[in-house]
Amino acid sequence: MSLLSKKIAEYIEESGETTQSLAEKANINRTTLQRVKSGERLPTRAFFKKMTRALRLSAVEEAELETLLEIAQVGEGRYRNRKKIIELIEAISELTEHQIPFSKELQKKKFGQASQQLTDSMKIVSGQKQVLSLIEQSLDGELAGQAEPAVKLAIPYSFQAVYDYLFLQMLGNTKTLDLQDVLTLRREVKETAADPMVGALKHLIALTLLDNVNYLSHCCIIETDKIAAVQEISALFPYFILTSAALITISRDLNQAILYHDPSFMSLYVDSFQEMIAMTKPFILESNDLFRVFDLDRNFKVEIVVEPLPCFAYYTDRQMLERKLNKEFPCYEVLLEATDRYYNYFRQVSHGMLNIFSLKNLRQFMEDGSLVFPEEIYHRLTPTERLTTLRQVRDDLFHQRRLLFALDDDKLFLNSAVEFIYESDCCLRLILHYKIDGRVVYKTVELREPGIIAAFKDFFCNLPDSDYVLPTEKTLAEMDAMIQEYEFAAVTG
Repeated sequence: MSLLSKKIAEYIEESGETTQSLAEKANINRTTLQRVKSGERLPTRAFFKKMTRALRLSAVEEAELETLLEIAQVGEGRYRNRKKIIELIEAISELTEHQIPFSKELQKKKFGQASQQLTDSMKIVSGQKQVLSLIEQSLDGELAGQAEPAVKLAIPYSFQAVYDYLFLQMLGNTKTLDLQDVLTLRREVKETAADPMVGALKHLIALTLLDNVNYLSHCCIIETDKIAAVQEISALFPYFILTSAALITISRDLNQAILYHDPSFMSLYVDSFQEMIAMTKPFILESNDLFRVFDLDRNFKVEIVVEPLPCFAYYTDRQMLERKLNKEFPCYEVLLEATDRYYNYFRQVSHGMLNIFSLKNLRQFMEDGSLVFPEEIYHRLTPTERLTTLRQVRDDLFHQRRLLFALDDDKLFLNSAVEFIYESDCCLRLILHYKIDGRVVYKTVELREPGIIAAFKDFFCNLPDSDYVLPTEKTLAEMDAMIQEYEFAAVTG
């Protein structure tokens, strides 16, 4: 029996009903109910609703059964991955909308005997709790003692506690941290289990969104237990953390660590870290250069776009680009050619590409005509242009010319800062664009690790059949109401 069938059997027993009496009360087939109860088959959605109503379950009990049903349908690994991706999207929304207390001041810690121990030439600790404590003390010393703190990390994705600690220490800190890392992504997970790398993304990306952290992140994907020599000076202690004054080497199982202050030994690791940077690709890139952020000059095939607005590339021809791009911009001609070429890629795959967007952000676009680009490079769309675009999107949805779906913003809010572009099983780009003090900041996370890509593809492809997406009829009704509202506003002035 599965966890679902065991729980159903438990609720039936607690209700005092027999299989026969419950089937009659719920108006469902008794044989089917018996097979669901024994775990021989899964209930359909309609069957499930009738059964839970007849059992008179509380909202909490019904939600628990809903979870167990989804796990039984897709497997626990996929279910956990999907939840982690939801958590990631919500974390990005909170951080880019400044819904957490960024004004919180960092409390200065007292450095007593522990600080004196950190000045010793070498210190050895055992146990993960002691290892983390040693790391925290070293990071505290860097942040408190250096005017321009800098940290270099070469640690595995599973050591999320270090990233969480840095995040909490920099939240509200008046100093700016230069952070570099080479994140080790090791394929150790079974196909049926949740991928821990997906969960690690939330911790890493949250750190990149702090405006007092200059973050250069690279990643190294390891398919076996063998690590390149440049990444492993010591076979027993392959991971390390560098600050201005200290080096901490960490064992493979994260259970032992050695603290050094020897400048020559630290220099050896600094050189090794630079070699690792040179041999790996950027994992997180911060840039206001749109050519780098969107990689405008390359050929690609997009399969899925999840973004704040419907993909407007379909409705933006060269004539419109010539009108809307700012001719006073120094690189106007180059940007025009690159943008036209980039948009054309999307037009070529318009029929097969899955596009999931937010009605809340579409309404904001109708209010201000603002797109995700820096405003110095384009002119906002006029009310007439916005209305024309909205009608085109609505007609494409009605006539099923494109695979368009609107998120239920009450269940999953994709704010204007987030954009996912999935490309043919080889690459997923997470593009972030948000404002800090009126300045548009861009970051792009390019993911090429197969396990992460597969988890996101599964999540995106499942969205149209999930509760996170509105039915097409409701989406059309919302868009029709929006069109009528702005048509009326255009007439009344």
